[in-house]
Amino acid sequence: MALAGLAATELFRQPACLLLILGSNALIILVPVLVAHQLGQTEHLAVDSSLAFTLVFGIILAGYAACSTLHNECRSGTILIVFSKPVGRLLFFLAKAAAVSLMLAFFVYCSAAASLLAERLSPRNFEFDATGSWLLLATPFTVLVPPAILNFRTRRSFVPYSLAAFALTLTAWVLVLGALDRDGHRAVFGSFIEWRILPASLMEGFALLIMAAIALSLATRLPTPTTVAILAVILFAGLISDHLVSQLPAPPFLQSGLRTILPDIQAFWPADKIGGGGVITPPLLAHAALYALTYGAGIMCLGYAAFRNRQF
Repeated sequence: MALAGLAATELFRQPACLLLILGSNALIILVPVLVAHQLGQTEHLAVDSSLAFTLVFGIILAGYAACSTLHNECRSGTILIVFSKPVGRLLFFLAKAAAVSLMLAFFVYCSAAASLLAERLSPRNFEFDATGSWLLLATPFTVLVPPAILNFRTRRSFVPYSLAAFALTLTAWVLVLGALDRDGHRAVFGSFIEWRILPASLMEGFALLIMAAIALSLATRLPTPTTVAILAVILFAGLISDHLVSQLPAPPFLQSGLRTILPDIQAFWPADKIGGGGVITPPLLAHAALYALTYGAGIMCLGYAAFRNRQF
């Protein structure tokens, strides 16, 4: 717990993590609002773009967080200070995995709230939500100004307080808009919020946990740019894994082996189901969680095997 807490604290103090989270969520909210050629696909556009930004920025964040908390410590030699204490390599590796998972869970929470706002704020018949627009304009001030004042007066770190303010602001805006209709009048809470996005975001989180396990395993040996590049290739291959394997001129047992090795990222892509009016059912969530757990555990075993014999 102590090692995971220290690693997570260090990650939440990284300016790059703040920029990635703010940039991702800004795109999630603004793209459906600013795109004019919606062609009657307002909700589908909001869901597709938000889930796509979550997945792409999530793998960048996973690669950066894994290398920042593991590879950089191995390269600089500060890991030897930890190993001078009664701390084993397995405990250290699992603590780093817990810290990266915590950062990604925070990222998915913010992205889910931003996705709810994006769907709600998307213009209908080119008419904007006036109340939501004012709240959107106030967001930079509520997120950046109080932490800046706190940093100026007390010299406390700006980044973690800004991340906390961002999460609280998104939550507050969802609660406020959930109690109002598009004209600003009181309504039954949640009647104008597309809650089906929440389980869809949870499925994206399961996919990012797999990518985090891969990133942490790569970070035992590789730096940040290489790790992120490999994650991008794995993401693309995972999205087309079924089609890719079926087109290979290989015997059935080899195709089955490739299907086992490549992560089936398409199984975690719920945008088509949500856009078609469907819902993410509990059995589907349970299947995705079990797949992420088993695949991630296997990758973590390989990562620890690479980390266990590394010399510092």
